[in-house]
Amino acid sequence: MSYSLTIEHCDSSIIISSEETVLFALLQHGIIFPYACQNGVCGTCKCKLIKGRVNLDIYSDEALTAAEFQQGLILACRARLLSDATISKLDYQNV
Repeated sequence: MSYSLTIEHCDSSIIISSEETVLFALLQHGIIFPYACQNGVCGTCKCKLIKGRVNLDIYSDEALTAAEFQQGLILACRARLLSDATISKLDYQNV
């Protein structure tokens, strides 16, 4: 299944497979996005889920705390879309 992913403040929208992580899809489409480990350990790809639903693969609680998750933050390297979604890079957020 494929879904639309919109990146706020970047005028970018892409169609990605539900089998791909958000980060992998962004990079495959040439969209610059912060990342480092790609394994859910460092938290560099942390972003805000504005709209939609995702499933998060296993990640470190140090990379994304329960409180951050409750605020709508996700890790792009561990997120797989379950619906059309909109995300925002943290440098555009006041979290």
